[in-house]
Amino acid sequence: MSGPRAAHEGERARAAPGAGAPAARAPLSLRDAACAVCGGTDAVPEAEGPDFEHDVAPGEFRFVRCRACGHAYLSPRPAPFEVARIYPSDYYAYADPAPGLARRLRRLREARKVALYRRAIGGGPRRILDFGCGNGRLLAMLREHGDPAWELEGIDFSEEAVRRCREKGFRAQAARIEDFDAPDGAFDAVIMMQLLEHLDDPRAALARVAALLRPGGVLVLETPNLGGLDYRLFRGRHWAMYHFPRHWNLFSSAALARLLEETGFAVERTDYLLSTSSWIVSLHHALYERHWPQRLVRAFHYQNVLLLPFFAALDLARLALGLDTSDQRVVARRRA
Repeated sequence: MSGPRAAHEGERARAAPGAGAPAARAPLSLRDAACAVCGGTDAVPEAEGPDFEHDVAPGEFRFVRCRACGHAYLSPRPAPFEVARIYPSDYYAYADPAPGLARRLRRLREARKVALYRRAIGGGPRRILDFGCGNGRLLAMLREHGDPAWELEGIDFSEEAVRRCREKGFRAQAARIEDFDAPDGAFDAVIMMQLLEHLDDPRAALARVAALLRPGGVLVLETPNLGGLDYRLFRGRHWAMYHFPRHWNLFSSAALARLLEETGFAVERTDYLLSTSSWIVSLHHALYERHWPQRLVRAFHYQNVLLLPFFAALDLARLALGLDTSDQRVVARRRA
């Protein structure tokens, strides 16, 4: 997920009474959008809320649901030239987690992910692209726990993220996927980790990924799932996966499978994942707006290791019953 830093940044950005006025923030330039799945423009309201995490602009943002296919998307959304503004330099994906138990738990979880990638991608020489590489944390995990013969590289739109990725020793480009400098069929595998929901045109991006993969090449993709109990409880405003205004598309598993099939992929499997941070951050947003004591609200931080076991147990119980969660992983192959 786009693991928001919600437990502190909302309070930092909104000055408490008597603390002095916060710096003026200019409104974002917004533009209307169409459904990424079917292209429709007839939609009904899904959710509305502010930027709880970084407060980069005043006002509220709106998710809508397509009447034709049910896909949820942000409309209106920030214009392309505003993208750098909505991802500030302290955005979570650009920084390494602070040392401590939360960091160790995260590394254990990511090591388990690499084991799955290894089964899906296979051993031996493989050229692998991390699309949306951020600061290179996942690439570092692939280097540490993957096959030594793998050739790893990344792409991210953020020059700052790419700089940090290169500092870890990886080849990386700062570019949009449409402008990525690589020939068709150049890669054996592409990983998209909590990225698709951030893209303006996920259909075009997936079509480009399909072109970059050799026939039979593997795509491993994680993105929020428009489902799960936390979605149902916090739907409409406080659900963490809305991540206003940085998440632009939220897919059900059916909508995602449809989009993948239509862009040249065959879906091999879909799994639902633990989504503890979604529970914790959703509660943070709800309690914050209900004016609970700040000390309590700040406890609902996505890295609070005291809360993780409880919410992990909730999702594990749902998974044991064959139910979904708010995070999904898809393994797909490019059709020949």
